[in-house]
Amino acid sequence: VPSPTEIVLTSENFKTVLHWQYPPMSEMPYFIVEIKPYNLGYYKNVSTCVNTSAHFCDLSEEICDPYLSHWLRVKAVVGSQESEYVEANEFILQRHGKL
Repeated sequence: VPSPTEIVLTSENFKTVLHWQYPPMSEMPYFIVEIKPYNLGYYKNVSTCVNTSAHFCDLSEEICDPYLSHWLRVKAVVGSQESEYVEANEFILQRHGKL
């Protein structure tokens, strides 16, 4: 199963959204997004973006602290197979977000 590509995290006025691309498949792909806040130290599922068929995930509720580093990753699930996770670059709201 191919991994998602072109992982981009955008934030404008505290609306933070992760986008990715995925090639067309004969079977519907689903995606699982995980987030690792710096203070937590490990990845956890983003509950609103588990087994989603969308190619984006709204993280506005997850990323609130403007100075905290966050890491995000996404993988594809097609049938009983899973892709490798693909990680986005480190994200800091205060540095990367736009107001």
